Amino acid sequence: MKKNATLLLLPALILSGGVFLAPFVWLVLSSLKVRAPGSLMLQDGLTLANYHRLLEDPFFARVMLDTVVLSGVTTLACLVIALPVSRFIVRRAGRAKGLLLALTLVPLVSGALLPALGLIHLLGPLGIFNGILKAFGLIGSSLRLLGTKTGVIVGLVQSFLPLMILPLVNAMSRLPRDVEDAAASLGAPPATVFRRVVLPLSVPGIVAGAVLVFCACLTSFVTPQILGQGKIATFGIIAYQQAALVLDWPFASTLAVAMLAVLAVCLLVTTGLQSLVTRGRRAA
Repeated sequence: MKKNATLLLLPALILSGGVFLAPFVWLVLSSLKVRAPGSLMLQDGLTLANYHRLLEDPFFARVMLDTVVLSGVTTLACLVIALPVSRFIVRRAGRAKGLLLALTLVPLVSGALLPALGLIHLLGPLGIFNGILKAFGLIGSSLRLLGTKTGVIVGLVQSFLPLMILPLVNAMSRLPRDVEDAAASLGAPPATVFRRVVLPLSVPGIVAGAVLVFCACLTSFVTPQILGQGKIATFGIIAYQQAALVLDWPFASTLAVAMLAVLAVCLLVTTGLQSLVTRGRRAA
């Protein structure tokens, strides 16, 4: 019986090893290589020179810190927007729930390039956003949004907001309606019901959405490149430049491994915090 089960799992194991494990091993091995001076050829042997360069140069540490902060701000903005939207979809949308969920997925299925190009026309000096503010007399001159962190955050929120809404909708859909009705019958206003009942019970969806959005922002390349207009450096952009422009594939592999390490640390921290919250809830 065990032998038959192993044979059934063998195709999936081979596929997973070929698609995920083998490229990761190759990436790590590439990061341990260096180019020969004045050549694109790689030297023989393995070395940690690329990692020494990454840790010794303060530029890369600053770029990684900026990327993490940018991802964190985007994740927080997505959470603030997604909470009321998810609540509306679950409780108020009715028959339009399926349509609203389908519309939510549009930024994901349209790719990163088209929305970013569209935002250029919205956020540009002569774009719609500045035009509306000028029409209402709120500003005298155009706001500079392109080529700034603000513009990049707007683009990232637009791109990855569905990754926050969908887990929240799933979590809120599982909440018993009787719990909210009981809190309301005891005199709690809607804001208190949301803050004291709905929000704590939606923590699994919040954590899942936060992890998805943060990881997507940390490795994003197209949106920061287009909306940042070459003035905003993120780790993804630096890795692309090293691979495609400088042609230093070993160092680009090192940057990719560093990003994966940061993602792994974030996942471990998030898992630990979620476990603590679960244990505290069970103890209570």
